[in-house]
Amino acid sequence: MTSVGVALPEDAGVAQELLGRAEALAQRLNGRWVAFVICNDSLPSPRAELAMRHAELAMQRGGTVVFCEGEDTAQTLLALAARERVDILILGAPAHRWRLRRGIVDRVVRAERAFDVVIIGNG
Repeated sequence: MTSVGVALPEDAGVAQELLGRAEALAQRLNGRWVAFVICNDSLPSPRAELAMRHAELAMQRGGTVVFCEGEDTAQTLLALAARERVDILILGAPAHRWRLRRGIVDRVVRAERAFDVVIIGNG
């Protein structure tokens, strides 16, 4: 069975788009999907509440939600995707192109991994 993972960003609009894409891809592939919510100690209360709303939406749409603490988001995503045995990991493109060169998405894409990465553009 194919497994699709999706990393949920803080931006509500982007998160909803990524959830929809993960759900649709998993349905097309007759697989399962899992949403990753990365938290850390510095997560302010409003952001934590937003993360909970995204998680609830993922569960309502039939996904599994995995919460994990991690200061290094890229490494945490890589570890979660490996642990959950995802075949495809969906990430949102950074809001600014310059961030792509050394940001989370770039680090995940360049890492040695056993799964494919799909980057969904913004806009």
